[in-house]
Amino acid sequence: MRILIVEDDPVSRKLLQKTLEDWGYEIITADNGQMALEIIIKENLKFVIADWLMPVMDGLTLCRMIRSQHKGYVYFIMLTGKDKKEDIIEGLKAGADDYVVKPFDRSELQVRVRAGERILNLEKELTEKNESLQRLNIKLEELVRTDTLTGIGNRLSFYETIAKIHHRACRYAHSYGIIMCDIDYFKQYNDTYGHLAGDDILKKTAHTIKKNIRMSDEVFRYGGEEIVVVLPDQDRKTTMDVAEKIRAGIEALSIENREVERGILTISCGTSAFDMEKPDNRWEDILNEADHALYIAKSQGKNKVY
Repeated sequence: MRILIVEDDPVSRKLLQKTLEDWGYEIITADNGQMALEIIIKENLKFVIADWLMPVMDGLTLCRMIRSQHKGYVYFIMLTGKDKKEDIIEGLKAGADDYVVKPFDRSELQVRVRAGERILNLEKELTEKNESLQRLNIKLEELVRTDTLTGIGNRLSFYETIAKIHHRACRYAHSYGIIMCDIDYFKQYNDTYGHLAGDDILKKTAHTIKKNIRMSDEVFRYGGEEIVVVLPDQDRKTTMDVAEKIRAGIEALSIENREVERGILTISCGTSAFDMEKPDNRWEDILNEADHALYIAKSQGKNKVY
């Protein structure tokens, strides 16, 4: 552990440095509070032993500055010739963690420094655990909003995303499109090839859709074999174009489905878009339009975009 000694008297500073180095500590020194504050910030030091009375900036002011400005906890021991109760209280009120009366007693100094080291180690351990917990919470948040099979967003994630996109579209007069995709004859495929093969098809479909949209577009598993794509800043025509690109991409995979006339797996897509001329429309209305368009695409023979 590194310790900063702040002491203007060179003899006292050297004696304190030699003592602490004998105990295995790495020592950095400064002869006034201003120099010490610069070193603490630059080196991110966590342990300071400072004399109370010094030129330029005394130990009391240094302690207050550390508590008000420095991020992270710094353990501060005040080194002082003042041993009156009121002086000690004043030092502790300024933010000092402990004090040692000059001239220091080696045994007392060692006990107080070891106590500070234990506290800093506990603080470090607690910080690491909190950071680990924060990372875990972020991961759990992602898992809650991710479909575990396909790796795309789930319905909860869709609801959160579409609400934000719709709000932005209304506020800034932007448009957005929605594509509702459904794998054709998926039940028959599952019955013929098994549910594991069906799961594999869902993953391939999600992957192919992501390949055929922009990085700024969002894709979600809405339920079963239904996948919803949200396209920010797209109108009806461009949304149709993207849907056709998706449909063609799935067809181009040429995945066998011997139970249907075409002999390969296909999808149907229903599209809709937020009309900036109809700002009263809710996102639920846009979604319902896309869902109705999907129904029409299915009823017209599937493997279509409507």
